[in-house]
Amino acid sequence: MDLLGDFFEDDVSEVLRRVSSLPPRDVLSYLVSTSQRVLAVYQVMTDSLPRGYGKIKFSRFVEKKERQTEELWKIALRLHPESISSSKVENLGVSIETVGDYAEVLEQTIKLEELQLRACRYLSGKIEDLDLSMLLEDLANEIEENISFLKEELERVKGIERKVKFSEFVKELVGDRDGRV
Repeated sequence: MDLLGDFFEDDVSEVLRRVSSLPPRDVLSYLVSTSQRVLAVYQVMTDSLPRGYGKIKFSRFVEKKERQTEELWKIALRLHPESISSSKVENLGVSIETVGDYAEVLEQTIKLEELQLRACRYLSGKIEDLDLSMLLEDLANEIEENISFLKEELERVKGIERKVKFSEFVKELVGDRDGRV
């Protein structure tokens, strides 16, 4: 499962090097694309996780990321109305069936959000329009909040995963209640 896709690479520093060499218009396009991809992941989480859990946890993130994506679109259209094109994120090929799947999706989503955060901060320093630069900084702060939540969720999930693995290990060592292995 690779949420980073062909447009992204696993090596965050390489992606950042590439993005920072792009003109601001292309960095903005990258930000919009990344935001759409993260939104699609949040929607998958909302739909894939147990009903109450997923709906409650990630429905807020879907709304928040939709608003962030909309803000990026407004900035893009204001700066470069001629060169920003819309593209929907197609099937991500993500399915969350186990705690391990969920942890992997969280890890990759954190990478996407971190890439978006760094690109957003980079771009805010390159834009001369102070209002737009401040909007990008506000978005960067919101993305930081997303990352913080995702990291907390990942630690919680890893704790569950460790408990399950330990429980399986103990069962393997001592067998079931009547002593059978």
